[in-house]
This record gives sequence, structure tokens and C-alpha cells, in this order.
Amino acid sequence: MATDLVVGLLPEHLLLALVVVLMVLEMLRIGQRWARIAFVAAALAGLAIATYQVNAGYSADVVPGEIRVDRLALNGKLIVLVCGIALGLGFAAQQTYKFWLLVASSMLGAMVIFDSAGFASLFIGIELMSLPAFALMVHGCGQSAASEGAFKYLVLSSVASALVLFGVSLAYGSTGSLSIAAWAKLLPQGGAAAVAASLLVLCGLFLKAAVFPFHGWAPDAYASARMPVTALMASVVKAAVVLALLRIVTIVPLGTATAIGVAVLAIASIVFGNLAALRQQRFKRLLAYSSVAHAGYMIFALLDTTGSRVDDLLLYTVIYALGTLLACGSFAALCPGEDDDLSALDGKFARRPVAALLLSLAVLSLAGIPPFPGFFAKLFVFRSVVASDHLVPAVHAFVGSFLGLAYYLGLVLRLFRTDEQEMNAVPAGAQPSAGRSSA
Repeated sequence: MATDLVVGLLPEHLLLALVVVLMVLEMLRIGQRWARIAFVAAALAGLAIATYQVNAGYSADVVPGEIRVDRLALNGKLIVLVCGIALGLGFAAQQTYKFWLLVASSMLGAMVIFDSAGFASLFIGIELMSLPAFALMVHGCGQSAASEGAFKYLVLSSVASALVLFGVSLAYGSTGSLSIAAWAKLLPQGGAAAVAASLLVLCGLFLKAAVFPFHGWAPDAYASARMPVTALMASVVKAAVVLALLRIVTIVPLGTATAIGVAVLAIASIVFGNLAALRQQRFKRLLAYSSVAHAGYMIFALLDTTGSRVDDLLLYTVIYALGTLLACGSFAALCPGEDDDLSALDGKFARRPVAALLLSLAVLSLAGIPPFPGFFAKLFVFRSVVASDHLVPAVHAFVGSFLGLAYYLGLVLRLFRTDEQEMNAVPAGAQPSAGRSSA
């Protein structure tokens, strides 16, 4: 067990050491660029170790009933570490020691979630991931909007944590154990305690994943944060919470009533998220409602009973997370500063072709247009759900997914607008800018 505690959790130990190193470097007033270098180096080392463990088929019960390193945990760590490296490479400018320290802490919490075999470690991981994200929202902003968005996120995240704790307390009262496996044995027996525990835990996690109608915090939180923080919340935080659901549902089978409820919420999230995103004129709010729709696709995969649930959801999560990070990084390169009005994208391909092409690839993948990776992620999810005899919900979700094409394609068309199209887009009665008139 002592060996597994060191070897099995070595990526987590590296991130924990990184947090300590960053604090020491900041106290010594070393240059800010070393914070990013140390962060990327630690993430690369953790990625190499996790990759080796996956290839070696490593698994261990580090703390029986609480901490387990298995294939799902290792693949989840790979996703988080790859996202961390992408964040470190894509958002290098003017990031402080505190920024990278908080990002590393949030990633560490996500890894603890993946290792959880019991509710105690699961709850600790969720809070260790969420609280640094809250701090990042207000760090370096100094705006009332950022404080308001962070406060809304903190309050609703606390409500979600309370729901999870209430559900866990009911499960513990019935089983005498905090093990998720013990809870799984309780559910087939039925009874008010088992049903209430499952509903409370699922609702708490749905709230943290911004599944409709538990999404109320997401638009303001995403819109008020700086672009790197929005990218972190839309990728690492979203992926970790969804995989926390997978960690529970992998053990706990969905009953008929629960499957119907999950299907309804998934379809509602897809339709509502895509419809709400159609009206947005700012990139971060559009991304927030897009994440609501994608949360619907992700929980839709929980209906799968063919045995492909884990593989399908892992694939969808990594493609969504990397696509979101690429979209945020490309938008930040095209439109420096914190103004995320979509009109700033007009005609950007002529000035920044590489960044514009990367943004186009990212949003087309998020839209699920073939032959981009997002298409195959959605295809595998729908294929498994249909094979699980959920044809009608799959048809409704598939139809709802077409609503997202409008705003994703709208972003791409903005990038390739010509000067004449930009001039025609000026509202009636308004005068073109001096730059446009001189052109």
C-alpha cells in the first residue's frame, strides 16, 4: 500500500509539489515567466507518468473504499494534464504566480475526483477543484461584474455541495459506509432513503456541471471571468464534474425512472443551450450556453447500456475540452483584451489567418460537423444510446443538435467577411469608422 501511495498517485504528488514550488518562487520574487515554465514542466512530467501507467495497465486500491487508481482515473488524469499543458502554452502572457498556483490546485482537485472510490474523497476533490476556480474569477479583475459572477458561482456551488452532502449523509445512514460501491448495493433495494440519496447527489453534480435547469450560474460566471479562467472552467472543471458522474454511474446502474429523467434533462439542455446561444453577441456568454448544450450531450451518454459508456464519454470529454481551449486561445489571439464582442471577429481572417483558421476548426468541431473530431464524438454517443433502445430520446437530441449549427457557423462566417460585407453590416443611420472609410 505504501508503494501504491507513492507510485499510483505520483501525478498528484507532482502537482502538489508544484504548488509548493510556486509559493517559494513567489516569496523569493523570481521572475513571473518561471511560474509558467514550472507549471508546464510539472504537467508534462505528470502526463508522461500517467501515460506510462495507462500503457502498463496499472491499477491499485490505494486506500480501500476511498482511493482507487484504475483505467478511468488514469484516462481522466490524462485529459486534465493535456488541458493544463494547452492552457500553459495558449495563455502565456502576463499570468502571475497566483494564477498558475490556483490552476494547479484546481487540476489537483480534479485528479482527486478521478481517484475517488468513496464519497469523502469525492467531496474533497470537488471542493479542491471549485474553490480555486472561484478565486481565479476575481484574481486580477478588479471589476464589479467579476465579483458578481464569482459570488453567484460561489453561492450556487455551495448549494450543489450541500445537496451532495445531504445525499451522502442519507447513504451513510443506510449503509454505514461512505463507499460508492456500498451505495450501489443499496439502490436496487429501493426505499425512500435510497431514492432521496441518489436524487440529491445527482442534482448536486448536475448543478456543478451546468445542466439545464441547474445552469443559472454559468452565463454570468463565464462572462465575468478573464478568458484563461473561462477556458479553465469550460474545459477542466466541466470535464472533471462530468467524469465524477461517470465514476458514480459506472458503479450504480440507472433504473428506468432515473434513465427517463436523465434523458429529459439531456434533451432540455441541448435544446435550451443551443437556442439561448443563438441570441448572444458576446463570445463568453455564447460559450457558456454552448457548454450547457454540451453538458446535455455528455449526460446523454449515461443512458448507454452496451458497455461503451466509459469510452464514449472519455472521448467526448477530451474532444470538447480541447476544442473549447483552442477556441478560447484563438479568440484571445484574434481579439486581445477583455472585450469579447463577436463583432470584433469580423474580417479577422485577412489580418490573422492562422488564429482565424484555428478558431474555425475549433468551433466546427464543437458543432459536430464532419470530418472534425466533434462529429465522431457525438456519433459514438448517439450510436450507443440508440443501441441501448433509447431511439426516441436520441432522435429528439439529434434534432436539437442542429440548432447549434447556426451560431457556430455564424462565428466562422464573421471571420471571413470582406470589407464590403462589414460596411453593409453597419446599422442604418450609423457612420462607418474612419478606418473603413479610408479603406
